[in-house]
Amino acid sequence: MKIFNFSSLPDTVNYNGSAYRVNMGITTGMKNIGTSPDRIQTQLKLQGNHGILIKVLSRNLKGKTDLHGKLYQPSQWIFTKQPTSYI
Repeated sequence: MKIFNFSSLPDTVNYNGSAYRVNMGITTGMKNIGTSPDRIQTQLKLQGNHGILIKVLSRNLKGKTDLHGKLYQPSQWIFTKQPTSYI
């Protein structure tokens, strides 16, 4: 799975000539259940789809710590390939 780092969440990501959009169902499930991105990648490949992992961390939070002294971690979003639309 390709990993990109951004400072803000983009609407779409173009990679290898294909448009990828955020898949809220997979992203929400990953956060709620605690599924690893590697396992999601395996499931996407079985379905014949491709995915990209996008990590978003604001520039203001880079190198900063929270109240417990831990560095802020980026939020993770799964983007999947959009089917080609025929007009």
